[in-house]
Amino acid sequence: MTWTRWSADSTAIGGDRLTGGIEVDVAALRSAARTIRGGGERLTGEVQRLQGTVSGSGNPWGGDEAGTVFGMAYTEVLQHALDVYASTADQLVDVAERLDTVAADHERTDMDNAALFKGLELPGGPAVTT
Repeated sequence: MTWTRWSADSTAIGGDRLTGGIEVDVAALRSAARTIRGGGERLTGEVQRLQGTVSGSGNPWGGDEAGTVFGMAYTEVLQHALDVYASTADQLVDVAERLDTVAADHERTDMDNAALFKGLELPGGPAVTT
């Protein structure tokens, strides 16, 4: 389904006249949402797998002063990296949900507008849309 909005004369953006239109491909939005959601879900799984792998390795740097300092720094940096990766995965899933919402909103608006035009009484009879 493609939704198109045409403007006869719009100078709202920088004084330029909008002569084209805006087309929204709902199927493409939904497809992009699925792809992005899949990426977010895969990243979530990989982050969990990575966390299990690096957290399960114990204390390989030793218990002396240098090993202890390195271990503290390593653990802090590792946790920050894992938090960033997990946040990125969550954001990807959120973007996918928003794309699905946009697709549904456009589709609903398109159907509502079509129903409105079908119900209009014009001098030659009701307006018909395809």
